[in-house]
Amino acid sequence: LVQAINGLLGEVNRSVNQEKRFLNDAAHQLRTPLAGLISQVELAQRETQDPALQARLSKVLSGAQRSAHLVHQLLTLARSETVTQNAPLDLADLAREVAREWTPKALAAGMDLGFEGEDHAPMVGDALQLREAMSNLIDNALRYTPRGGTVTARVLTGPHTTLEVEDTGHGIPESDRRLVFERFYRADSARRHPASDGAGLGLSITKAIVEAHGGAISVTSDQEWTRFRLVFPGLQARMRQATELLSRP
Repeated sequence: LVQAINGLLGEVNRSVNQEKRFLNDAAHQLRTPLAGLISQVELAQRETQDPALQARLSKVLSGAQRSAHLVHQLLTLARSETVTQNAPLDLADLAREVAREWTPKALAAGMDLGFEGEDHAPMVGDALQLREAMSNLIDNALRYTPRGGTVTARVLTGPHTTLEVEDTGHGIPESDRRLVFERFYRADSARRHPASDGAGLGLSITKAIVEAHGGAISVTSDQEWTRFRLVFPGLQARMRQATELLSRP
């Protein structure tokens, strides 16, 4: 019986690993041709003045860009479900850096994007994955917040290390809040939004990244604001270790 159970678990593990490898390989193979297609369409747009042809090329470019974004998300999802590459980092510094990277897009959209909270928040984690999680949350906030709104990234320390991204958008209906972290799920309000061109993977990727770090993600909202909260519990000892490592020359 033990041998049979071990054999079954081994088959399940191999099947899961094969699925992840396929997803990873397929995403890698699609990135290069999609990048080439986008470049060629952009060149064709610059070389023609025909309005009808420009309109068709714009549709092709938009579709290619959506496909490239989906491939990037699938690749990120595959990576987030593997072992994280943990190292000492400062979550506050990382959040400020990500907010600065998104500031030009926020200004172009007429929004105020800022950071507040702790000056330092040492922890142990995968900086690339955490950067992707923050970028997903800020991107969502900028997409669904009206012009003139505010988006705030916030890092808090205490019993737990907490990252929040809050916006002054239209909010998420209560019936959708428990479903927004499901893969490919998009609320009706999001599908109707003119800025919405995603596939419903961003929040599920963020959830996978947070859970890979032993944390939890939640969302609270009303009609005038939405706050996503990422909590990383049980990190006190590792935070002390990270502080010591970060203080070394």
